[in-house]
Amino acid sequence: MKRILIAAFLLFSINSFAQTVVPCITDELYVKSIQENPLLKVEEERGNELARQYASQLSLSKKGTVIYIPVVFHVIHKYGFENISQAQVNDALRVMNEDFRKMAGTKGGASTDSRSVDAEIEFRLAQVDPNGNPTDGVNRIFNTSGTDNGTDATKALSYWDSNKYFNVWVVNVINSSSAPSGSIILGYAQFPTSRQQRPSTDGIIVRADQVGNIGVAQTSQAGRTVTHEAGHWCGLYHPFQGGCVGGTSSNCASQGDQVCDTPPVASSTSGCPNSQNSCTNDVPDLPDNIKNFMDYADGTCMDMYTAGQSVRMKSLMQTYRSNIYSTNNLSAAGLNADGTYKTLTASTIKAPFLIDFNGNTPYWIIENFMNATNGWKVNYQLGSNDGTCMFINSYANGANSILNTRDAFHTSNIDITSLAKPTLKFKIAHARRVSAATDQINLFVSDNFGRTEILAKTFTVTDIETADVQGTAAFTPTASQWKTLSLDLSPYKTYTNFRARFELQSRRGNNTYIDDIQIGEFVNGVDDIKNKINLSINPNPSNGFSVLSFTNTTKSNTLINIFDVSGKFVKNITDNELPAGEHQIEINSTELDKGMYFVKVTQNGNSYTIKWLVN
Repeated sequence: MKRILIAAFLLFSINSFAQTVVPCITDELYVKSIQENPLLKVEEERGNELARQYASQLSLSKKGTVIYIPVVFHVIHKYGFENISQAQVNDALRVMNEDFRKMAGTKGGASTDSRSVDAEIEFRLAQVDPNGNPTDGVNRIFNTSGTDNGTDATKALSYWDSNKYFNVWVVNVINSSSAPSGSIILGYAQFPTSRQQRPSTDGIIVRADQVGNIGVAQTSQAGRTVTHEAGHWCGLYHPFQGGCVGGTSSNCASQGDQVCDTPPVASSTSGCPNSQNSCTNDVPDLPDNIKNFMDYADGTCMDMYTAGQSVRMKSLMQTYRSNIYSTNNLSAAGLNADGTYKTLTASTIKAPFLIDFNGNTPYWIIENFMNATNGWKVNYQLGSNDGTCMFINSYANGANSILNTRDAFHTSNIDITSLAKPTLKFKIAHARRVSAATDQINLFVSDNFGRTEILAKTFTVTDIETADVQGTAAFTPTASQWKTLSLDLSPYKTYTNFRARFELQSRRGNNTYIDDIQIGEFVNGVDDIKNKINLSINPNPSNGFSVLSFTNTTKSNTLINIFDVSGKFVKNITDNELPAGEHQIEINSTELDKGMYFVKVTQNGNSYTIKWLVN
């Protein structure tokens, strides 16, 4: 059996210290599961026989059909660095797909080993969840004990039907009595032959520092722990399975890793040796395939699956997991048969749109990745003009808080395609704790519920600060300590599910406040455009009649419409040519339900919007 890899390097991860590292405990846990349920061994033997039959009927060089697998990442966290970003999850998918598909321009694609092949398996983040709702493919669950003690029991915290999704659980620490006490376990998987007996634990579980190759990922592994465990999930054994057995044409398909083009290996490989031949009884006597994804070499060393491994995976997937890549299941997960994503239905929320954080319906979602207590939340005591806003209590996090924490909130999905010149603008108030503080707001946009994002704009501390340094007290802005910032959304005007995500990158600043997020058409994205025509409405809030006042600089056709807070058309007030000069138009609020509305004035191709509260 394999030996334990002793690492003498410093783990750049959640637990940064050198100690015994166990890259994978799939074998140990499988042995334990067989002891608990002997039927698993019977099914394994049946699956292996079917795999041998499949391999005997298929040419290893024949190209087959690529299969696509919908994936969900369950991030079990305690608001620490293990609560990895969507970008890090996406990077894990990138690594897996480059490895399984032997993509050109990647390490696997550059492999010079003649046995290296395209395994013809690709992975996609699910776009639709089990309830039929759009998803970014990541399910985040706060649970301290679950993330610090990752076991099969942790999987019960969040699970999607394993007949329809490939479950990947991400935790801070994996524990098992099968490994040496105090060791670092990187991951483990469940074989396809066990799925029918153990469906609710089917998938893989990995440490957060093994996911992808960015963020908090351990760079020496290059994201290959997920590739390795996914190989187990598809049916592969370690090449050192059983040691120096299965080395001849008569037994290579029934012993060891049961793959004939991977030479037997006496024990697991460590580091990245130039050459190694641990078994000399194989015929012909070949060196170890040390760069195989299923061995224990450093992730930066690994670069291949073999044709035999590809055939074995295809066989076991066909026998035990065929539904997961069926056309019907892919469609249910939001994917086309060719692996592309299905077009999402346009959002029912239409621009122009206002989020002012005081409505009964929340059109925002908070995603505090690092600070549960002092992250973003609605402040019901103050705002730029109406007593509520979004607020992050950076001052309470302390002067010695961790740098570059990621806490965010995002808007609902909004269809902005009706806007000829879409612009996002918002009000902000911020102060530094000390002059050296450099907090910033990263504004991301997405058209697919955040599965992929574009960093549209970074607002630096100079952009966001509205007051002098506030070092001795928490910053609370006055009415004059707000400013308006904007972003031209023209590059994204085709987005039918536009979403803006405001992420504070904390660098020991003071508090930050955001209010009145507007998406619409504005003459000037920074200035308050309603002042261009002296637009006002009084009284506001209204209990009966209000008067809308504005000025026409020239004679022009003037269209005035009322929209509700979701952007739905409510009522037309006028659509007539009005002369130059001041105008006052009475609006009856008694005809409307209580709530927030937009009054939109359009003239000469320009639109001006003001919010109107009906009590």
